[in-house]
Amino acid sequence: MKIVVVGSINMDLVTHVQHLPKAGETISSHSFQLIPGGKGANQAVAAARLGAHVSMIGMVGSDENGSILLAGMSDSKVHLEGVSRQGTTGMAFINVSDDGENNIVLVPGANALVSVEHIEQNIALLEQSDVILLQLEIPLAVVSHVAKRAKEMGKLVILNPAPACELPHELLRAVHTVTPNETELEILTGLPVRTIEEVQAAARKLLERGPQRVIVTIGEKGALLVTADKASHIPAYSVEPVDTTAAGDSYTAAFAVGLTKGMSEEEAASFASKVAAIVVTKEGAQPSLPTLEEVNSYIF
Repeated sequence: MKIVVVGSINMDLVTHVQHLPKAGETISSHSFQLIPGGKGANQAVAAARLGAHVSMIGMVGSDENGSILLAGMSDSKVHLEGVSRQGTTGMAFINVSDDGENNIVLVPGANALVSVEHIEQNIALLEQSDVILLQLEIPLAVVSHVAKRAKEMGKLVILNPAPACELPHELLRAVHTVTPNETELEILTGLPVRTIEEVQAAARKLLERGPQRVIVTIGEKGALLVTADKASHIPAYSVEPVDTTAAGDSYTAAFAVGLTKGMSEEEAASFASKVAAIVVTKEGAQPSLPTLEEVNSYIF
């Protein structure tokens, strides 16, 4: 079973701070790091480390950051024939607080240059895949094109709708599964998500727009898997969070891997919760992503 990830590849510039700065506030950081990231690359590396055959379609710059990112993905056994180089590599400026929360500012760079033409040049990768993972850090028109082409091929398309924005109906009708967090679900539906009941109602509203399955990640409350005929609450694993960066990316990737391994959707969602729980106990995006051996041996 093969997974193709179409999406962003970034270099994360990470500052560790006591608390996230308020508007107009200047604070000092404990430390600064350059860490490979990008939602697309995070998902690709996460799935590959969990044992999946993964190919990446995206763009990095013709610069040192691009070379570092490609080397890191290659080390994790991500296939890179769908990645081209042009312009300047995308970046994400990330503040991480002592209690594990973060905020992020994206600089798209080469990610903004991913085009429909680039997708069509790599269409064989989509044709050879079983599952296609998408996010929203490349142009929305390209995401919609990939989803439409993938649906025509009968592929399972999973969309992690982040950074959240209003999505066209044709995109939602072309994806099978959407994996928002609470904030993203609220943005997508305009409904409150303060309780499990409200999350379920919002997820059902999103289902009405086209996808067949919505999985909402709700932090320490776990996740809610909603389809037309059922809603399953997937408990979270209890850990002490250090850094939540890449938690959502790892969840989406692990859910896809679980499905390719023959798990039921509930089993895959529980497996994904375990992977995401391990991720938040470590610092950084890709450095925090566990191998399958680590997941299987981890004791909560």
